[in-house]
Amino acid sequence: MKKAQSWRAEQLGRDTGDDVQAQTPQADALGVYGLDVSGWQPYIDWQMEYAKGARFAYVKVSEGNYYTSPTFSSQYGGAQSVGMPRGGYHFALPTQSSGAEQARFFVANGGGWSPDGRTLPGLLDIEYNPYSQFGNICFNMTQAQMVAWIDDFVQTYKALTGRYPAVYSTTDWWLTCTGDTPRFNYLPLHLASYSSLPGAMPSGWWTYDIWQYSSTGPFAGDSNYFNGSVRDLRAFATFFNYKPVGGVSPYQSPAAFRDVSASHVFAGEINWLASAGLTRGWSDGTFRPEASISREAMAAFIYRMAGSPAYTPPQASRFRDVPVTHPFYKEINWLADRGISQGWPDGTYRPGESISREAMAAFFYRLAGEPATSAGSVFSDVSAQHAFAREIRWFADQGITQGWADGTFRPQAPTTRAAMAAFMYRYTYRP
Repeated sequence: MKKAQSWRAEQLGRDTGDDVQAQTPQADALGVYGLDVSGWQPYIDWQMEYAKGARFAYVKVSEGNYYTSPTFSSQYGGAQSVGMPRGGYHFALPTQSSGAEQARFFVANGGGWSPDGRTLPGLLDIEYNPYSQFGNICFNMTQAQMVAWIDDFVQTYKALTGRYPAVYSTTDWWLTCTGDTPRFNYLPLHLASYSSLPGAMPSGWWTYDIWQYSSTGPFAGDSNYFNGSVRDLRAFATFFNYKPVGGVSPYQSPAAFRDVSASHVFAGEINWLASAGLTRGWSDGTFRPEASISREAMAAFIYRMAGSPAYTPPQASRFRDVPVTHPFYKEINWLADRGISQGWPDGTYRPGESISREAMAAFFYRLAGEPATSAGSVFSDVSAQHAFAREIRWFADQGITQGWADGTFRPQAPTTRAAMAAFMYRYTYRP
């Protein structure tokens, strides 16, 4: 990725002990190929790169606090034109200015992020110093100084974009210049290792999110391998709380609720629910993530997620089990007026009952305006004749649900409050 490409290739060859002309890794059902490019590749046939198998791209945005790539806009737009998720990267020059200053420069010139499913998180390229005027390979910085500089960049980028960046480096440089700190293992790792195998990881990560395995093809610029499926790549682009494949959750701070630890699989989504004002939990400070969500509470959540629109409920209730004095009378009737829930044929809404996963899919599908969706089912326990087959298929196609590892959706199982938080977050930030 760096400006002095041949110098970097020499360093990476030394790092791995293998020839720089690395073999393409064996693709499996999970891997996704991509590339990264800069001004060293001014003319790129993006359709050809796509035809060769590339499905995502990182594009150089900036370097230090003075340089912006003249090819950034055309390359970024070129990747987008063929449907590749794309993101920007910044080549760090730590002795030139602070991490915060360089993060601001990066974002101001195109390195930001948005949860649109097409924009990859910004990438901090921090590695061997190619410029003699900036000192040795560690930019004449101590390991403690380098760790502090990286943290300054990372935290500033997060404050500016709402998302932590990914980090690009080599195991050798990380060991030499940061003391092999595990401190940043909540960041997605883009590992450079030009070999037939990625080799050892930096401390804190047990595997990589992206492996840059070659600077000499098959793709223009440098060739990369994403450690996951196309759906995982989409999650990497979309979700602010993406968990690195070989690291830890980025949310290690105390959760909003005393019964939701930072290690909870949906801690990020639950904290988002609270920070967005969509839930306050219970008065005892709990969220009760494994409890089932009731139909009355779901009405309130969807109403708030829609922005709590102005609405005057009817003077007489349309549901015989929802009196006008019900605490969620307005929300339940709004849901019915929008056609999101019709209740039962006997005139009841059954507010205290748990909402099933199939009903949850139907609620979100109707909230979205019942868009056109694919036919058939992607789950082994949802037949094409299922009453909510279309709604569940849309739910999956949008990435709102992935079902269980055994290929089931479990349509009649009750929806937990933790799963509800995840569904709401993914619906809000779906591409």
